Amino acid sequence: MTRILLMACVLTSLLCGCGPPSAPTQAPAEAAPASRPPDTRRIHALIVGIDRYRYSDAHQPSAVFSDLRGAVGDALRFKQALADLYGVEVDVPAAGACDSSNAATITLTDDCATRARILEALQQRIASLRAGDTLLFYFAGHGSRYRDDEARDQDTGYNGTILPTDARNPDGSPGDIFDVELKALKDRATAQGLYFVSVFDSCNSATATRTGAAGQSRSAPTINVPAPPSSVAAAPAAVATSSGGNGYWVHLAAAQDGEEAQETGGGTVGTRAGVFTTALLDTLRMPGMRDATFGDLIHEVRLRVAARGHAAQTPSAEGALTAAVGARSRTAVLYDVEHAGTATTLQAGTTSGITSGSRFALYANQADAVARRSRLAAGSISTVDGTAATLALDAAPGALPKRLVAEEIAHFLPGDALTVAIDLPAGPARDAAEAALSATGFAVESPTGVTRLVADMEHAGAVALRADDGTLLVRSLGPPNGPGFGDRLTEALRKVARVQQLLALRTSGATADDADPLPVAACIAADGYRPTACPPLQAGGVRRIGMGERITATVINRGMQPAYIYVLAIDPYNAVDLVLPKPGEFDQSLPPNQPYRRSGMSFDAPGAYRFVVIASARPIRADAFQQAGNGTRDLAACTSPLERLLCASSEGRRDAGVAAVGDWSAQVSTVLTTPEDVP
Repeated sequence: MTRILLMACVLTSLLCGCGPPSAPTQAPAEAAPASRPPDTRRIHALIVGIDRYRYSDAHQPSAVFSDLRGAVGDALRFKQALADLYGVEVDVPAAGACDSSNAATITLTDDCATRARILEALQQRIASLRAGDTLLFYFAGHGSRYRDDEARDQDTGYNGTILPTDARNPDGSPGDIFDVELKALKDRATAQGLYFVSVFDSCNSATATRTGAAGQSRSAPTINVPAPPSSVAAAPAAVATSSGGNGYWVHLAAAQDGEEAQETGGGTVGTRAGVFTTALLDTLRMPGMRDATFGDLIHEVRLRVAARGHAAQTPSAEGALTAAVGARSRTAVLYDVEHAGTATTLQAGTTSGITSGSRFALYANQADAVARRSRLAAGSISTVDGTAATLALDAAPGALPKRLVAEEIAHFLPGDALTVAIDLPAGPARDAAEAALSATGFAVESPTGVTRLVADMEHAGAVALRADDGTLLVRSLGPPNGPGFGDRLTEALRKVARVQQLLALRTSGATADDADPLPVAACIAADGYRPTACPPLQAGGVRRIGMGERITATVINRGMQPAYIYVLAIDPYNAVDLVLPKPGEFDQSLPPNQPYRRSGMSFDAPGAYRFVVIASARPIRADAFQQAGNGTRDLAACTSPLERLLCASSEGRRDAGVAAVGDWSAQVSTVLTTPEDVP
């Protein structure tokens, strides 16, 4: 589901391993900073910690939340870690000061951490930094939420807030900072090429408390507002992918929604300390972990939190998890692997695009996989089902850790995965095209093929690739007997075959006697309809939407159990984008009868767009299906109509539908985009 990721605790399923937690890695503390060469990362930070609230029950007898005792200490410990581990020249506040800043950091505590000052500091830093700079936003304090009856852009029906020191004024003034405000700032930062990393040790749910032995909570009651302030709702939209604008975002949080974010004794300021912040700082001080990916960091943090007995708290992370603090990383689709005895199981199956025979390299952690270093083993998929696959390793690699990270190094397609018609006259050119087609190893010639090799009408002797409906997939592949033709054809057809593989996930409807365990109602239509009243389809049983017309997508889980929902969009040129969850985000299950909707998008080119919706009882890696369209070299360039659609929206959209097969199911919905002057 789409996430506004700058709020604490609205986070998703586990990213880095399954099963019961093992013991955390035991290692000596990180060496002192003097032993390292100077750190060249450009790290800036806004650090906020709030123990004393102006309108808590210590000052307002009618208030229903209390002051805290460890948040300021957590903030100061985090700031000191930046100095110790990354060489950041942090600000040094004057005695008694609660607002301190220098060129690198801003620290706001207690009475200085007002709503206006926090937002001003974020805006100021974003405006002053340049592409490639890192902006860390650390917050420790109360969090809360508000009921979202309009946008429905969270699967819980609630959106999050964080509480500045002046929040919950009895006069009713808006004191909370809403998630949509933070999201707009995050979007602006990533669009400028900044690396935006938020770390929240707080909660936003009245049931998700941060408690210790004394029962103290870092959660304030739900705020009753019909909608965020109008100034918030009017925040400008911006590109918001995990790597939009050459920047990226990452969010780390103390717990998932509905869990406890706990405190224990041992704080350096006050009498308490956050379990999550303590585990995070201990992890960063392990040898080599200051340069680890965010995915590896959160994995170790989870182990440490669990090892301390806090089973009800699951630290979470979303965003560009293959990046590290202050550094980008190459784009990589990585999979979790469990190794036990002689069994090696990839935690992904056909619903993630895994095929028998495909090959994978195994690494100890994400950082090694991203860098493609220190490979531990390699193997091929021997068996695969909907959500898991068995790896047959090439040779006995010796002792392997229980948790591994895998990257696909060769994708296997069956020998008859794709049929292609060759609409060329007999002669040398056709013979060369036939030979190149046979050499792909997965495509076969058939006069009824839905993909066709045709003459390039603009270049004599050249060949183009066209879909059966007339869509020109590749304008020119060059002459069939020319250099590189076979490679270009193979690459283009591989993308077509991947789309066919994705569409093949569609499950046929169950018989009338079969109950669908994952029923989902969905609607993509023009803005203005109610969540439970989808407009009827047009003639032909398809949805027709004009170019530029604003649309809203809605999904409702009609089942009796939570379901993970994934939406992939395919444009006329075989570009595939994971619409929900957005790139870098990981899904949280949608509760029964919970509606979710997203508005404000439009198509800018005519054609048929197919939305593949997968509902699963467990998380899958649907992002593995993503690819640029034929003729598109760089997905980030947003050159195909679908890519422009997604790049033009800061939100993404949800469509869903289901027919049951085991614990997962899939459906394809079609939206036909027409020119504005066509009814």
